[in-house]
Amino acid sequence: MSKREAIERLLNPGSIAIVGVSKDFTSISGKPMKNLIRHQFEGDIYPVNPKYEEIEGFTCFPSLLDVPGKIDVALIAVSSKRMMQILSECEQKQVRSVILFGSGFAETGEDGERLQAEVLEKAKKAGITILGPNCIGLLNVRTSIPLGFSTSFETEEGFLSGNVGFASQSGALGFSLFGLAQEENIGFSHVINTGNQMDIHTLDCIDYMLEDDGTDVVAGYLEGIPDGEMLIRLAKRAKALKKPLIMLKAGRSEIGRKAAMSHTASLTGSDETFQAIAKQYGLVVANDVDDMIDLMKVFSRGKQTNGNNVVTISNSGAAGIAMADYSEPLGLELVRLPNETQAKVEEIIPSYGSALNPIDITAQALKEQHILTDTLEVLINEDEVNVIVVQTTFGGELGQNICEKIAEIDKTTEKPIVVTITGTTEITGEGRAILEKASVPVYKTSYKTMFAVKHLADFSRFCLKEEKDPFELPAIEERDDPTGIWTEVRVKKELFSLGIRIPQGTLIKDREHLQKVKANVPYPVVCKGISKDVLHKTDAGSVKVNIKNAVELEDAYESIASSLRAYNPDADIDGILAEEMLQDESVEMFIGVKEDPQFGPLIVCGLGGIFVEVLQDISIRHAPIDAEEASDMLKELKGYPLLEGIRGGSRRDIPALAETLARISQYASTHNGHIQEMDINPLWVFEEGQDVAALDGIIVWKNKKDTVVN
Repeated sequence: MSKREAIERLLNPGSIAIVGVSKDFTSISGKPMKNLIRHQFEGDIYPVNPKYEEIEGFTCFPSLLDVPGKIDVALIAVSSKRMMQILSECEQKQVRSVILFGSGFAETGEDGERLQAEVLEKAKKAGITILGPNCIGLLNVRTSIPLGFSTSFETEEGFLSGNVGFASQSGALGFSLFGLAQEENIGFSHVINTGNQMDIHTLDCIDYMLEDDGTDVVAGYLEGIPDGEMLIRLAKRAKALKKPLIMLKAGRSEIGRKAAMSHTASLTGSDETFQAIAKQYGLVVANDVDDMIDLMKVFSRGKQTNGNNVVTISNSGAAGIAMADYSEPLGLELVRLPNETQAKVEEIIPSYGSALNPIDITAQALKEQHILTDTLEVLINEDEVNVIVVQTTFGGELGQNICEKIAEIDKTTEKPIVVTITGTTEITGEGRAILEKASVPVYKTSYKTMFAVKHLADFSRFCLKEEKDPFELPAIEERDDPTGIWTEVRVKKELFSLGIRIPQGTLIKDREHLQKVKANVPYPVVCKGISKDVLHKTDAGSVKVNIKNAVELEDAYESIASSLRAYNPDADIDGILAEEMLQDESVEMFIGVKEDPQFGPLIVCGLGGIFVEVLQDISIRHAPIDAEEASDMLKELKGYPLLEGIRGGSRRDIPALAETLARISQYASTHNGHIQEMDINPLWVFEEGQDVAALDGIIVWKNKKDTVVN
């Protein structure tokens, strides 16, 4: 049974057994049954506990083997120590889907990890699929089937069904968020808590929800990423389906990462890497629960934009200014209206208002409510406007009338209309409820509104980006079992084979070799000590520049050799590299490759030399990338203006730099799984049309890192 089939069965069971059930319906082991009864589950319920003969009129069975009918799903509420016995009963009874509520597994340490591994192994052999452990269940909102003990299941008012699917590694956070979102009139299709992700993990649930016809927005809370390649594949699928994939990722701080390990035994990974993957593949990233709800709200409406041109309408000049202030840092454009459209707006609003964007309709709209709605109708027909933001403080009957009119207008257009209503629930609540019922996104503050609009515009723009045919990687020879640390000399040979310029140079291995080559060295030169044991040459005093002749070369050789021995007496020294000294004006960059345990090879770039450590101005992508993606990567750098040329400086060869980035990324992809890290630093970028040159580099391969190859 595939994971999708298993999730389908968990969400739509015809019969449910509750193992370890309690008559105390306030307890964890009693709530699952109470919730099924409360929400009138129409299938068969089989309580299992040898302590009782019946519970609430249902026959209670001593064990699973005593249940007379077929069991689709077993809810297990017993000690982790009894799991092997319960799984044996599930196997005999041919129960194929299980939810484990209990803790005491991998999150508790080595013993728990061992038990979790044993339980999973036994379940796989028996063909049993497990959700959990350490989880509180799931909810099929469409059919009101709650399988678990979340307090969110205890509502007497029922659940609001809709088009948002949510998978959460945390049960408490997940179902709390669900409850809060329901209060905001956001409807869901399914909510699933995965806990320790022993078998079914969060990405499996996201995969299911993306393919569900009634789910248009998919959200996930992750503490760890169980499969980086799968996350990327799901992001690509979400784009193809135009379904926003909203992610809230925990463990961004060191303390958060440690807490996540103790919570659900998750390896959280680098937040910097996750953010880079999200940006590259179009994931919508939330920072907290409020963000997640705000994003669910704007995306569940189903409207997308053709751009990020925003126009705002407000009855308060201050509110308009606030929205303008938020727009710029969020990357939104408060578009200037065409003269003709501006003239139409001026005819509607008072003379002391403003038809410039942000549009100030003034408090006169309190008396003449048509001012707001007439202005709104004008803007709907303006092609230059992609999103319309309406801000109002109107409450009472006037506010309700305006909200009803906005809702009516919203139905006539595919253009997103997003509303901010600032005021207390007592004064503005009924108007807000009208918009929520009509699925018009409505927020209480200008920042929340503009934050939601920013992500709507970003995702819409990402979906509109044409899918390019996969680019062909150039023929790159994959080395047979590359080993150890490749120092600068060996790395430069590799770079040269990729078509990347390197300085002309000679590795002088000893004094005898020095006498043979000193007359043919391309003076002036730079001399550098080469050793796998001394990777930071400057720290060891093993770099000499501007060597002009053979005499200076001999002096530099002796000086560097002496410095290397003093710095590390045990260093294995390969020789002294004498290399042409490039003197053209340049900008120093670096390119790096890092093998991420979750996502594989990552390509990193930034300003080179010492600046990479000091400024931390870097851009990251998942490899491989093409030159176009590499160009976008460069534009993210704060130091990018240096490449464009500032204060009379020359423009640099940005196309050559982008092409080099792409080639290195493709090299990393070809050697996926073998490179631990790779650095080219510095990489000099010369004037436009003059190429780039790699001045130093290192590759650390994963196997036999104590071996060096030159």
